[in-house]
Amino acid sequence: MSGKLFKLIERNARRNLRRTVLTTLTVALATFIFTVLVSVPASMDRIISDASTTLRLIVNNKTAPWYDLPARYCDAIRELPGCAACVAVTGWPATWHNVSEQVFAAGVGPEIGAVFPDYALSAEHQRAIASERRAAVVGELLMKKYGWKLGQQITLRATTPVAMDLTFVIMGTIQSKHYPNTFIFNRSYLMEAFKAHGMGSVDYAWQLIVRADNSDHLAMLAKEIDERFANSDAETRSETESDALSTGLSQLGDVRRIVFSLCAIVILTVMLIAANSTAMMVRERIGEVAVMRALGFSRGAIGTLLFGECAIVGVVGGGVGAGLAYWLFSGGATLGPVLNGNGALYVMPAQAIVGFAAAIFVAIVSGMIPIAGALRVAPALAFRKTV
Repeated sequence: MSGKLFKLIERNARRNLRRTVLTTLTVALATFIFTVLVSVPASMDRIISDASTTLRLIVNNKTAPWYDLPARYCDAIRELPGCAACVAVTGWPATWHNVSEQVFAAGVGPEIGAVFPDYALSAEHQRAIASERRAAVVGELLMKKYGWKLGQQITLRATTPVAMDLTFVIMGTIQSKHYPNTFIFNRSYLMEAFKAHGMGSVDYAWQLIVRADNSDHLAMLAKEIDERFANSDAETRSETESDALSTGLSQLGDVRRIVFSLCAIVILTVMLIAANSTAMMVRERIGEVAVMRALGFSRGAIGTLLFGECAIVGVVGGGVGAGLAYWLFSGGATLGPVLNGNGALYVMPAQAIVGFAAAIFVAIVSGMIPIAGALRVAPALAFRKTV
């Protein structure tokens, strides 16, 4: 029985194939956009959740994060109990071929492997960063975005704090999904370039990143660091990596409200389009509905046929849209400013399933009013009735 019913629904859906295909494509496009949009806040939550499992502290200047800190602070921090490693990081916002191809490069010390074990840097890569000025290790998404290859020589340009070009040789890839847009190189190379361009010889870092030896020492270590440099020329403010990322993402504004507002607009739009398509379909079938009612078909059976056509549009359109979003973004995509340079956008199976379910729900709900109107019409009046 169910097989015959499905066959009848499928045949009815093909009776006006152009309209069915166009409606299905509309649902597919809306589902694709919806799935990608709901993945943005999910990716933000994943970035913070992943960071909460690390043992890292971010140490910034207490006055404001954009003020520098002396890199030599790391020497004193390493002597504190509970400290496993400390590395000074100096950012260098640069571009590749043009201003739209942005690369947030960072000069780091040789301790980077000890502070970021999740980077899974090999001993060879750590030696290269420590000993070779032009060696760079790059996140896999950034490599993919610009089509870079291992061993390739590239030149990055920057205009701040001073205009200069630096040439690098890509020695390795960072496989971690935590910071897939990372571009790190020897910090001494950057300091020497600054000095050569007249910026003095003071060794400042944007921030210090400290790794505790266990989670029980994180709070204690943060307090000791801030107390150690209290009343100094550059006081510190230490916080966990997850807190620092939460602060950075919150500076973007209320991204979640914007995303959910866009999702609501997408759903409302596709619902109106699907409702219009369903109304046309029902108007064409009103005579058939009357005949079926006269032959003894129940309202439930006729409603099942009509809602079945709506469901087919939702299943096919939702499957195509959610599947395409998962196929394109399951491996991650660099969105730069959208996530404030942290992490990447990933469409996970959970978001794809939500998008698929939303498509079916919208397709069925959009048909409720016209189908209910058709089922309420008496068979004797249906041949003259327009829904």
